[in-house]
Amino acid sequence: MKIKIIVDSSSGLLKNEAEALGWELMPLQSEIDGKTYQNGIDMDIDKFEEIWRANRKVDALTFATPPGIAEEIVNKYINDYDKIIIYGISTELSSQVSNLKQLFANNEKIFVVDSKKLSYSLLRDVLLFEDAINEGISFEEAIKIFDIPHERLLLVPKYNDALVKGGRLSKSAATIARLLKIVPIIKMENGKLEKDSIGRIFSKTLDKLTKELFEKIDKNDHEQHLLIIHANSFELDEIVERVRKITNNWPNIISMKLSTDIAVHTGIDAVCLTMTKIKKSIQERFYTLIKKH
Repeated sequence: MKIKIIVDSSSGLLKNEAEALGWELMPLQSEIDGKTYQNGIDMDIDKFEEIWRANRKVDALTFATPPGIAEEIVNKYINDYDKIIIYGISTELSSQVSNLKQLFANNEKIFVVDSKKLSYSLLRDVLLFEDAINEGISFEEAIKIFDIPHERLLLVPKYNDALVKGGRLSKSAATIARLLKIVPIIKMENGKLEKDSIGRIFSKTLDKLTKELFEKIDKNDHEQHLLIIHANSFELDEIVERVRKITNNWPNIISMKLSTDIAVHTGIDAVCLTMTKIKKSIQERFYTLIKKH
């Protein structure tokens, strides 16, 4: 069976990076100061960082891939492949998946994953899916990989501006948080981003969460990785160094960038932490997509 894989820009990949893997990119859209961009094509996290640092109160939002663009992308491959898989941002965070399911509902060649994931987990799942297909596992069995539950992922924003704009934090709560140096901690659970708890001071909160995550894993499991997923954090080197000390220089520490689709809502410098298993069979390929410390 000849299968084409399409991931959306919430994976953090750029179009040329997806194509280098034999995949294709489905760009979500961002509107920044009244101008519309295709994420992963003419907008990326570096470009958004430049705009954001010039004005932290930049007017920015994201929305799903327009139907015309989605159809144009799929039509490039529809005649040459037996199946086209589209794997995108969690259904709990965007209308992307529901829109695509409705758009391609009458085409049996197209399978839109009922996603609860984003970022690194999209990449990991697709690599595992490719391995399963290459090993001769049936399509129907291989797609069950996409149902693997998401690990506990914790998001710590450096600033609250974007959370206020997105309605996840009130202006009054943000003011109190700033005065008392309170840091909101947001968890991703079942595809949703929800309030988890609060911390005090950004760096101390990251240290505390690192300790909590690290204490719960099997240190002898070489497939376990601690991921630092950041929105172009200016303090990344310092954060990684502190994580090294907390984990006694544990070898499997990885950092990667958030996509523009997520950074618009978290603000630049936000950091996510999670512990995840990366199977040995895909580690080398996974590492090429991100930065391993």
